[in-house]
Amino acid sequence: MPKVPYKGKQVDADDVSFTIVSEDWNRYQLHDGTEIRIRLVVRDILKIPREIDGEGTPVYSVRSSNVLVVRPSEGTAGPPAAR
Repeated sequence: MPKVPYKGKQVDADDVSFTIVSEDWNRYQLHDGTEIRIRLVVRDILKIPREIDGEGTPVYSVRSSNVLVVRPSEGTAGPPAAR
């Protein structure tokens, strides 16, 4: 059983299976023409057993990563970095 932080301590949590319905991109246009796209990718969803929040909703923990893409406008990008 995985552990997650909750109310200042590590507690047991149940792994919840899920199906990805959609993972859309958020897109932002900067004033210089650069486009920034970001997407949240969920890795795990965990439910904390026997815990209910102030609104009566079960408590979940979500492990995720952000995917970031930058598309610079013409004239704003420099040469690629040497590796």
